[in-house]
Amino acid sequence: MEFIDFLGEMLGITKDFAVTKIEKNELEKTINIHIEYLPKTYSRSGKEYAIYDRTPVRKWQHLNWFEYRCYLIGSLPRYIAEDGIPKVIDINFAPPQKGYTHLFAREIIYALKKVRVQSTVADLFQTSDYIVRSIMESAVESGLEKRGFVKDFKNISLDEKAYTKGHHYATILIDSDTNTVLDMVKGRKEEDTKKLFVNVSGETKQPQLNRVNMDMWEPFMNTIKSIAPQAIIVHDKFHLFKMLSEAIDKTRKKEVKDNPQLKGQKYTVLKNANNRSETQQTIFEQLIKDNLKTSQAWLIRENIKGLFTNKQNVESNYKQWKKHALTFSINAVNKVIATFDRHLNGIINAIITNASSAKHENKNGAIQSVIAKAREFRNFERFRINTLFYFGNLNLAPQNI
Repeated sequence: MEFIDFLGEMLGITKDFAVTKIEKNELEKTINIHIEYLPKTYSRSGKEYAIYDRTPVRKWQHLNWFEYRCYLIGSLPRYIAEDGIPKVIDINFAPPQKGYTHLFAREIIYALKKVRVQSTVADLFQTSDYIVRSIMESAVESGLEKRGFVKDFKNISLDEKAYTKGHHYATILIDSDTNTVLDMVKGRKEEDTKKLFVNVSGETKQPQLNRVNMDMWEPFMNTIKSIAPQAIIVHDKFHLFKMLSEAIDKTRKKEVKDNPQLKGQKYTVLKNANNRSETQQTIFEQLIKDNLKTSQAWLIRENIKGLFTNKQNVESNYKQWKKHALTFSINAVNKVIATFDRHLNGIINAIITNASSAKHENKNGAIQSVIAKAREFRNFERFRINTLFYFGNLNLAPQNI
């Protein structure tokens, strides 16, 4: 292979372009590779166009050469299209109107999959946060375009997630069978949720849906009753556990005023016994001895696990659990039980069908970790791009790679 052909291959450029000059700046640790389009005409869809003029000089960041940042520099030809408007030729080595090459984007995408912190990846590749974010956005947009509408999801989870402070929520649609985030929308109202299904499938009705796992948020339930009345709504033990955990913490906050031993023990009373440290377990055992409402609320939460181990006499078992829980007269817990009563069919469905959102909850935790690493997101669209980039199972490879 001739060196000039080898160089073109390493740069990802076609033989229509020639390398005209290479400049090395030792002070800035950069290499500028100047390229020029050689033909006098441009071929598109079997038709030849004369070169009309050229754009101002452009610059594309490329993969580093050893310790040097590498850039391609050149002016792109324009031709007069059939509509009479001058247009820039299509190029194979970089996306339109972007300041980086496809090869550079590919490596950024690979690094982001491993590191998941944009600023760290930007530092590693000696580029800007803006470039990294642009590559993520383009990759997701391209991936969604390649995927197209999804119409075959049958078992799903609907969830809400706060992506920044101030009660800014997104509604997330997850395919429970593939554990894939299909998409999300800003907001959690009924119209937001309906819009989400249209965005994903292109359809207003979802006759293919079998089961929908969700919390007891009325707009979600109303949406499913409207667009998929045949679907079974389930509220599994993870959603029940979450609500009872919130009741435990509310009880702790109320009791801590008169029981200083509860101060700073939020996670001690929320954790499962096998997840506590020895110190936390010792503290918790003392709380049990003190017969505090907080520890009683914890026991109520633990007892509900038993409902999901027996598919027989489900409603009767629930009533027994409820009767025992109400004897403790814990206000926050009683409110949760009243909510459970209103949505008992969904709880029974979860037990009978053995529906579980364990994978979904793990995915939810992974999404939360991305939010934490980003120190929350400034806007919804960045949250959406990040979530789909990592959990959308999209084909993120740049074009022409």
